[in-house]
Amino acid sequence: MIRFRTILAVGVTTAATVALVAGPAQADTVNRYAHAHFDGGDGRMFVDVTRPAVGDTVVDVEWGKSVCAVTDGVRGCDIVSRRAYDVPVTRFSFSLTGAKLTATVPYQESRQHCDFVDGDEICSEWQESTGSTTVKVTWVADGEPLERERWTGEDGTVYVSTSTWTTVSGSGFGSTYDDPATSFGKLSRSRAIPPAA
Repeated sequence: MIRFRTILAVGVTTAATVALVAGPAQADTVNRYAHAHFDGGDGRMFVDVTRPAVGDTVVDVEWGKSVCAVTDGVRGCDIVSRRAYDVPVTRFSFSLTGAKLTATVPYQESRQHCDFVDGDEICSEWQESTGSTTVKVTWVADGEPLERERWTGEDGTVYVSTSTWTTVSGSGFGSTYDDPATSFGKLSRSRAIPPAA
């Protein structure tokens, strides 16, 4: 806010006048989000991309797979979990009709074996390691954005959220997903409109 102050003195009388001039209104901010849920024989993969109004675009990825078999009458399962959070990405295009992501993701891996004997679950200690993979995801909107929400915060900021469901295809961790029957996605855009100054 710009403030002008003028002091007028007449004889022994002093008059003060203050003029307040409103500055430019704060700019709107827009945050963008993309979510993908993949399921299938190659394991499950979850991808969340966040492009904030200010700051880096980042991706969170989780992948997991459980393979079970019966050996000598004992059912055993090998469990693998891989995860990466807040990884900066440079190749991400977004609109409410579609989006594309390509990211090289360093991940943390956990492995465990469990046997099921007479109703008891006997598991080994988790084995930890690290690795890297390239994650690619394509979102294609099912139609026009179907969900719109609008609300006002306590400070007068107006929030407008628009989102749409999508089909998704992608790959990562050696798995490929292209079956719309077992996967889905969502694209969202959230706009914050500050109150007038």
